[in-house]
Amino acid sequence: MNSITMEDTRLTTPKKTPASTIIIAVLAIALVGVAGLAWSKLGERDRLVTQNSAQLEQSKAEISQLQSQMAEAKTAYAALQKQVEDANQSTAQLQSQLAEAKAGSADTQKQLTETKAAGAELQSQLDEAKTNADQLQARAGESKTALESLQTKFDQSKAGAVVIQKDLDAAKAQSAELQTKLEKAQTDLAGMSKPKGKK
Repeated sequence: MNSITMEDTRLTTPKKTPASTIIIAVLAIALVGVAGLAWSKLGERDRLVTQNSAQLEQSKAEISQLQSQMAEAKTAYAALQKQVEDANQSTAQLQSQLAEAKAGSADTQKQLTETKAAGAELQSQLDEAKTNADQLQARAGESKTALESLQTKFDQSKAGAVVIQKDLDAAKAQSAELQTKLEKAQTDLAGMSKPKGKK
């Protein structure tokens, strides 16, 4: 009645968990931890990529704006160079007209000298503006303001050339009038000096 069979002993003894099952469970927990850490790092990486992309787009926009300003400055420089050449041609024409005039005034000569000096100053400022244009990435706004100032000075110089032209025309007209009066006076003098015939 008290005899215990082998089968009864197996039923009453608790079953032990296999070591492989414990190892698999530990590995699974470690794998979940690694996956969570990787997911966290992946999210941080995506945030950095997004931030860098935004900064890259902003840099591209700034570079595009600077390139546009550089193109505008080059266009303005080319226009200013053409205006300086026109001013030099006007100065040459004034010199030719002054040489052809019979009676030039000292004031007109002074104004011509000032015009030439202004042209030389404009050329010097143009060279300075070209140097500033090469440094436009650092001082784009200052270069644009300098070019506008040079344009104003050139307009003033051009207006002065127009005034000089008017003075030269007036001097030529006065010279022609004096020439006519001189010829008339010579004719009158010749008529007065002829001896009267005897009756």
